[in-house]
Amino acid sequence: MTNADIKYTNQRIEILNFLKDNYNHPTVDEVYDGVKNKLSRITKATVYRNLKFLSEKGMIQEVNVKGVSRFEPNIKPHHHIMCNRCKKILDFESKELSEYALKIVKNLKGFSVNNSNTNFYGVCNNCA
Repeated sequence: MTNADIKYTNQRIEILNFLKDNYNHPTVDEVYDGVKNKLSRITKATVYRNLKFLSEKGMIQEVNVKGVSRFEPNIKPHHHIMCNRCKKILDFESKELSEYALKIVKNLKGFSVNNSNTNFYGVCNNCA
């Protein structure tokens, strides 16, 4: 399915608009709070369904952080650096790390891996 095959509802357009420049990796609740200003009748369940749909179609990326789904517009392969104190999440692009991870699992029996991402945890400079 291409992006042209996706029906662009008002809800999907507003969610994509909210996420397009938002690299803070917002949760479902944060996306809901951001779009309900323009779509006052939207429900959290509708936001959740649309986020899952857009993620499955490859238009946004879902990042699971300690059991909490977060969403972002950056769909290029990348990793994340997360602060244990303030919970800030930063994108970290490293072609070498991605290639190395895929090389390690290349010969894994019974599984074909085509992508990887790694989460690094620590303390950011602001919290140190």
